[in-house]
Amino acid sequence: MKTEEIVFEIRELEKTYHISKGLFKKPNKIKAVNKTNFEVKHGETFSIVGESGCGKSTTAKMLLNIEHPTSGQIFFRGRDISTFTKEEWSDYRKKVQIIFQDPYSSLNPRWTVGKIISEPLELNSKLSKKEIEIEVYKIMSKVGLDESWYNRYPHQFSGGQRQRIGIARALILKPEVIVCDEPVSALDVSIQAQVLNLLLDLQDEFDLTYIFISHDLGVVEHISDRIMVMYFGDVVELATVEDLFQNPQDDYTKKLLNAIPSIAAFENNTPSNPKIGGH
Repeated sequence: MKTEEIVFEIRELEKTYHISKGLFKKPNKIKAVNKTNFEVKHGETFSIVGESGCGKSTTAKMLLNIEHPTSGQIFFRGRDISTFTKEEWSDYRKKVQIIFQDPYSSLNPRWTVGKIISEPLELNSKLSKKEIEIEVYKIMSKVGLDESWYNRYPHQFSGGQRQRIGIARALILKPEVIVCDEPVSALDVSIQAQVLNLLLDLQDEFDLTYIFISHDLGVVEHISDRIMVMYFGDVVELATVEDLFQNPQDDYTKKLLNAIPSIAAFENNTPSNPKIGGH
């Protein structure tokens, strides 16, 4: 259920990378994220959109503590995550999970579906082997995976089915927040809608907050509550989905909107503007 409760508060977040060009050349600085400020509210889908290299994935990685900010602060439920103790980090990792972009490379090909989904519980709970198995069967059912697939391997599944395995793995610890890092970009268009609808159903059932990363405004239109548009590390627009689509303020946002394929254009055999920065 959506509320005004703030889950994440981001203040002046920056990430700078130093890139060396050779032995005797000074390193260049690339500012991937530049003084970014935003809030994520409980129960909403907060989407971060922009072309490749805009800083959206870097922002997500900092929220997950995969990357460390150069400066700025990340508050989770009012606490600066940089001040967390070891025990608090352990708890944070249970509460904030991720669904990866590529369902082909993000699953261990040597592990069965049951092992892939159960691993987070094996590492983070004191449940018995039988209790873990029961939980895995429950979550498989929730995401549309047949229980008979428990002992199968990832190569035996389609892309959409593999992404459901990834979703089940993210859900098994009953997190509060899931970072969805381009979760449908590697899937056929016909499968994308199925996965997006599944995510919406799971959000309602488990009272989840989503941070949804995408390069495609067409994908996030029907799943988002608010959208933040980034361009070369800067936030150029942040608005509700209704305001952004009906009355975009920034020229770059307008270009992204114009890049969404038009049905009329295809019918006339004149394609709309090409997508900006797709993968």
